Amino acid sequence: MRIPNYYRNLALCFIALTGLFFVFSDQLSALFKNNPSAANEVVKEGLSIALAIDPVQAEKGAAAAPHEGQPARLQFTVRDTSSKEPVKGLHPAVWLDRDNPQEQNLSCKDRINSYLQSKLAFQPEVNLNSYFVLALNNKASISVIDPMNGFGGSKLITRIRLNSPGVDWVLSKDNKKLYVAAPLSREVAVIDTGTWQVKTFLPFEAPPTRLALQPDGHYLWVGLETTDNKSSADVSAVDTEKNQVAASIATGKGSHEFAFSADSRMAYVSNADDQTVAVIDTAKLASHNAVKSVARPVALAFSTLSKTLYAATESGRLLVIDAEGQAGAPIETGSPLKALRFSPDGRWGFALSQRDNKVFIIDASMNRLAQTVEAGASPDQITFTDHYAYVRSTGNETVSMLQLDALSKNASVAVTTFPGGQSAPGSSGLLLADAIMPTPERNAVVVANPADKSVYYYTEGMAAPMGNFENFGMNPMAVMIVDKSLQETAPGVYTGTAQLPPAGRYSVSVLLDNPTVYHCFAADIAPDPELAKSDTQPVKVEYLLDSKEVPVGAPVSIRVKLNHAEKDNFSDLQLLVFRVPGQRQQRLLAKPLGDGLYQVDITPTETGVYQVFAQSPSLNFTFEQQPMLTFRAIRPEIATAQIKESAP
Repeated sequence: MRIPNYYRNLALCFIALTGLFFVFSDQLSALFKNNPSAANEVVKEGLSIALAIDPVQAEKGAAAAPHEGQPARLQFTVRDTSSKEPVKGLHPAVWLDRDNPQEQNLSCKDRINSYLQSKLAFQPEVNLNSYFVLALNNKASISVIDPMNGFGGSKLITRIRLNSPGVDWVLSKDNKKLYVAAPLSREVAVIDTGTWQVKTFLPFEAPPTRLALQPDGHYLWVGLETTDNKSSADVSAVDTEKNQVAASIATGKGSHEFAFSADSRMAYVSNADDQTVAVIDTAKLASHNAVKSVARPVALAFSTLSKTLYAATESGRLLVIDAEGQAGAPIETGSPLKALRFSPDGRWGFALSQRDNKVFIIDASMNRLAQTVEAGASPDQITFTDHYAYVRSTGNETVSMLQLDALSKNASVAVTTFPGGQSAPGSSGLLLADAIMPTPERNAVVVANPADKSVYYYTEGMAAPMGNFENFGMNPMAVMIVDKSLQETAPGVYTGTAQLPPAGRYSVSVLLDNPTVYHCFAADIAPDPELAKSDTQPVKVEYLLDSKEVPVGAPVSIRVKLNHAEKDNFSDLQLLVFRVPGQRQQRLLAKPLGDGLYQVDITPTETGVYQVFAQSPSLNFTFEQQPMLTFRAIRPEIATAQIKESAP
């Protein structure tokens, strides 16, 4: 039977197209293999979202695959599909979790919602949306608090020990290092915020008090408390890359405050006893000139809008110094000043008079006093969110809020208040660090109240704080936020770093809020060849409990077995025990029993389901990285009945 030419030609075309398809498929697969980021791009809701995962240590131009256990940079590039322009001002939420074959039918939206709603038991392997609240205590320690698991009770992750109490601190530009001035031990502690451990102590001949980091992050400036005329150094500049003093400079006597030009070319240092402000060329690390004041300068602030330095003095005069260090016409307030800060846009300066309970608002665009506002009792500190200036009072528990939008409309600033605790915080003494700080959302603040021994969380629009974080009896003198979430490193480019989990296929889940976009990228993490060669194995935790149902009110011994070679040398194995849903927590140190066994004794006080997690800083694993133990506390009569039923 002859096949008509029509059908024969159709069949030949089909065969040819099939061949082209397979050739194109091979080329496409090769393209994605050589350029994994090409496959990690999606278009949704008018946005193009591209993901790239690159090793932090990779050489420039190298296409190294991300390996387990190494730090990697996760970068999301977001563009408008119509204009191709970068989309700025987003706040992506990102999670990294291993693919689970049993969750193949779970949608990306459901996966992300489970992260948003879940408790500790259901957290992904890597959470790139977290931040931590740090409290600088009156004793020689820093409390690290995780606010992400709700409010009420203790959320203490760890406590960092210092050699003496800290009085000031500053965070590096990449949020990876925290510097703490400890004058009694004459040192600056350098803390790794990844491990919450002190990496080193930088020694100084005189007590360090005030710390400041210049905008480019190259030098950490340290103000030294010099009480005699023999010292040749009043401030020191520390090279942040080398962690060593690059220069020591004689600027003048007395306490010091710092400010910097926006380009970091000039550093300004006040010298209270000499009543001067020194102007330092940061490239030469040498004094450029000094401006004389009629009274002791107590605070410095640089306006990025007018490119002008303002110096607040005890007499109430504000010195006005241009970027090159030349003095201009001063501004008189008539009240002794305590603090000075500029709003994020650099236009509005807020000077506080603690004696007269006033806030003087300076318009840097016109170099004049714009408004005077009554605020609080003995105000001493000020900070900003996007829409408000917050003024802390020391004479009562009140925190005052001044609306920034009113200033741009030439309207009188309205003052609203909320209680920053139950008691007046009182004088901070020698402490120089801030006791009130904005959260990463920029619409909330945390307030340290040493009198209450607590840190409060306040969201704008509320009449009172939403909750508080207890501090185990310590007095939190100052507070700081360490943000671990993604940052906008370039227009439309959002970047975060993370230590990659063990090798395997993972889901990188991303959520955008405006417009709302849910998407889960697939990513492969390669095994580390060096890790595979070594004999070291990751630490595994095994829980030993005779029964998963225990009588309520009776003591329970929970034993933990570690597979680590050095089994009995760890004193920091900690168990987190809580009754679901986790509002009441216990964090207990495990007692070594020998042969890799550790024990914690608890007594459940309520019936219900309990969950147990383990962590050890010295073994480098946290609560989220190990399996959990679940048991149920039941009434004794139920337990007795069950025993009788099971008897032969």
